[in-house]
Amino acid sequence: MKGYIGVTSREWFTYLSNENYVGEVNFWRKNTNNFRVLTEGEPFFFLVKNERGVRGERAVLGKATYVRYEVLTVDEAWNNYGNGNGDANKDSFITRMNEMFETDTHNGEIGCIILTDFQAFDNPVYLSNIDVEFANGVMSGRSINGNEINAIMEYGFSTVDNVMRKFTELDRLGLTEDDEGFPEGKLKLKQHLVRERNPEVIKLAKERYLAEHGKLICEVCEFDFKARYGDIGEGYIEGHHTKPISEMAENEETKVEDIALVCANCHRMLHRKRPWLTINELKQLLVQK
Repeated sequence: MKGYIGVTSREWFTYLSNENYVGEVNFWRKNTNNFRVLTEGEPFFFLVKNERGVRGERAVLGKATYVRYEVLTVDEAWNNYGNGNGDANKDSFITRMNEMFETDTHNGEIGCIILTDFQAFDNPVYLSNIDVEFANGVMSGRSINGNEINAIMEYGFSTVDNVMRKFTELDRLGLTEDDEGFPEGKLKLKQHLVRERNPEVIKLAKERYLAEHGKLICEVCEFDFKARYGDIGEGYIEGHHTKPISEMAENEETKVEDIALVCANCHRMLHRKRPWLTINELKQLLVQK
């Protein structure tokens, strides 16, 4: 199955979300060339523009199902779909089309991607968090594959139960939700697409560190969970893969030496940007502060 991420007007998306709109909606565009990316029944995701003056990554805030493509005049689009155009009344819709596309109401045509099953997500989905490439300079949209579809859906519609199950599984592995990959095996989808990993390497890294140092402390800031939280913190530390999975060959194994033991704060800072910071680089930042 294919999908498509379309860059969406915030006003359009907000109106339809607030109206809890059911029925067919018109994802309009100036380009009247045929839309051949999707076939009927495939998903269309809404990457919503930021509010004016707000910079930063845009988020996917919802989805719908592709039905068909039409080329209509502005007048026809309103007569056929009414509020499904994302406007409260015809005058407002005509004004917007004239201002945005300089399209004549009766003769000028717009491209109409007709969708159904409009849904707003429970959670905003930032594509960088699930390793889906989408450059900020892209102004219209792009197609996506089945794995990317599943990743967006899991984040967008994650319930409390799903979130708790995810953290339970990650805790069992000694990982956090932004940790990337482990070993070397087949691809599977958890919170995003990662390589299947072996929890034994984290366990062994903890055992070796404990034998050498007598306690588990963060290798960056030396935070000691046991000393700070008592019995509940005993034996707890997070495992950070110093070698990103994207740099590993398909059958390459993760070695104990590739695992650094860190606290949650330092772990997130190591993953804060790409390329990841090294342990020594993050230590140096602490020294400078």
